[in-house]
Amino acid sequence: MSDRKTQRRQLKKQLGEADSYRQWYATAEKLDELDGTLAWREEAGCELLHEKLLRDHIAAMIRCRKRGDTRGLTRVLQESVYRHLGEIANPDLYAVARTGTKVLVTEFLDEVERSMNFVCDHDMPGVSMEQKLRLFRDAERVYGRPALMLSGGAAFGIYHIGVTRALWEVGLLPDVIAGSSMGAIVAGAVCTRNKRELESFFTEPDEIHLNAFRWLEPERIWRRKHAMDPSHLLEHIRTNIGSISFKEAEAHSGRTLNISVSPTRTRQKPRLLNSLSSPEVLVDSAILASCAVPAIYPPVTLQARDFEKGSEGSKPYMPTERWIDGSVHGDLPLMRMARLHNVNRTIVSQANPHVLPFITHHHERGPKATLKQAAASMAHAQVATALKLSRNSAPSSVVRPLLEQAHAMTTQTYLGDINVHFPFRPLLYRKLLSNPSRADLDMFIRLGEQATWPRMAMIRDQTRISRTFSDCIARLEAAIRNQNRPE
Repeated sequence: MSDRKTQRRQLKKQLGEADSYRQWYATAEKLDELDGTLAWREEAGCELLHEKLLRDHIAAMIRCRKRGDTRGLTRVLQESVYRHLGEIANPDLYAVARTGTKVLVTEFLDEVERSMNFVCDHDMPGVSMEQKLRLFRDAERVYGRPALMLSGGAAFGIYHIGVTRALWEVGLLPDVIAGSSMGAIVAGAVCTRNKRELESFFTEPDEIHLNAFRWLEPERIWRRKHAMDPSHLLEHIRTNIGSISFKEAEAHSGRTLNISVSPTRTRQKPRLLNSLSSPEVLVDSAILASCAVPAIYPPVTLQARDFEKGSEGSKPYMPTERWIDGSVHGDLPLMRMARLHNVNRTIVSQANPHVLPFITHHHERGPKATLKQAAASMAHAQVATALKLSRNSAPSSVVRPLLEQAHAMTTQTYLGDINVHFPFRPLLYRKLLSNPSRADLDMFIRLGEQATWPRMAMIRDQTRISRTFSDCIARLEAAIRNQNRPE
């Protein structure tokens, strides 16, 4: 028994010191074997799954494939995929073993992918290539697609680079990415780069400009009513991202960038800026606005591309409105993302320092974890109630807006379908509003990667059908182009 405890302790230490996902997974597999959870993955029978129905659907797909029955296979896929969608997405299925969930889920997803590719690559009687493409596009629209959402977090938000790099290295980085505050800077850096530039960004992080924060002198802080220099932050943003519109960014990178900004007026609504809602708005001005933490930076007037002044010209966008930190009202704009981009699965990277103490135990299971979650929820609810009462009774026109903002920050949703969060380490809070050193950059990136690796199996499984839709649609589009190309 003592040998097993020693071995387990050593493996957990190796898990925390892993330098790559491959190394982390190999160690996690040994731990799962030691804990008996590898056997759990292979065991038949699970109250969380309708095992017989899943196996029946797998068998039906195999029969249709072997007969070459693409029409029948399409009907089985339509029933099977949507029937089991919520079932196989249950987070409890991923709370037992570190390396993944039940082997049956993998077998089901394997067969769904094989069947979708079969329908894509084989003739369907009476259906043209164009009609088949429309069929896949309609099915994808009904099914939805994943999105990555990066929270605010000041210097903690640098860890988002590690999260995005971990996903990119295994081909799981979504095409739709949203960010607010510091998360907007990282989202902007990713979504303004093409494949070659993104590879350089992730493999050569020493090229990243780090000098974002500059404190003002005390007399200027008093006079200007904010503590940091916005021009210095804008220089940091432009050095890392450039000055490009949302429309131009999507055309260049192939990814859809979304940035949250909050209003300064109580009657104005928060905005999600992207190539659909604000195509000509400049990304650098949107990020600056999303980083404008009240009392730290002043509110920002957005800028848009002005082609009358040339390709680099700009003009104020909604010039009567000014915007502040996106985390205040919409750290994670879940509903707006779903509505605009047909998002069915949100991957949330959370680094907000005021949120971390309340979500640290979110992934844990068991009585002890339940008590911790209940205590955190009660504390959070009490803070929200106190702010609401203070806001309603505040007589001052200066204090009330600040209480409104604080209340908005405590009552919004900070978690998505799949959650990766910055580890709660109180000693790191001293680095929150300081420029990171190169050693800090490496440390934050590694923390992001290490936080992502345990969620990788869940992310891979729950985005797999969406990724297969994208692959099939791309192949069909290429086939139609080749078919219509003049000889």
